[in-house]
Amino acid sequence: MRLDKFLAHSGFGTRSEVKRLIKKGLVKVNGRKVNSPDLKVDEEKDVVQVGEEIVELQKWVYIMMNKPQGYVCSNDDPFSPTIFSLIPENLKYRNLHTVGRLDKDAEGLLIITNNGEYTHKVISPKKHIEKEYIVKLEKELNREKIKIFEDGVVLDDGYKTLPAKYTILDDFTVSLRIYEGKYHQIKRMFESIGNKVVYLKRIRIGKLKLDENLNPGDYKVLDELDAFLVFE
Repeated sequence: MRLDKFLAHSGFGTRSEVKRLIKKGLVKVNGRKVNSPDLKVDEEKDVVQVGEEIVELQKWVYIMMNKPQGYVCSNDDPFSPTIFSLIPENLKYRNLHTVGRLDKDAEGLLIITNNGEYTHKVISPKKHIEKEYIVKLEKELNREKIKIFEDGVVLDDGYKTLPAKYTILDDFTVSLRIYEGKYHQIKRMFESIGNKVVYLKRIRIGKLKLDENLNPGDYKVLDELDAFLVFE
């Protein structure tokens, strides 16, 4: 890996900021000062230092974001801002992707990572990982009709969802727990019982809860221990 890429991935700034560190003579590889940002380093064997700090590249990155409304979960979109525009350059270099998606008008807990195996396990219905959402509805909830969610509901394309759990919070608000993530699934579930979702927020995946201190658009880097709470 190029030295400037290695340092950017390790949180020392953008590629241009890293190049300035190298030009100032602050970077050493195996005890020797280097001045070439394109120097190739072996992240497993070479010892890289910035000042007196030894740099260890974290292979996998896990980010918790409180996704705001109006942003899409794609790397590039010609019509809407993407959640990746909220992430600094030094993290964008890590080939990040979202673990599942939230609709453009939805908000709440979003995990972003470069670990494809982790993503596959989180989104696979076979893993039976519970996702919790706060759902606000256009019309007063029909308490009899929603009972069908407990056995699974047939969507407009004929797909029958897995059984879901719910808690009625008030006449217009429900906590809904599901184990899959089909396209617009929650909206379509409520459409099937004659109602419309007007607000949707994901607050939990497995035992990983959205940090209440994160405002919409804010994020924080998780350690592996926290990221893997989704499987507990």
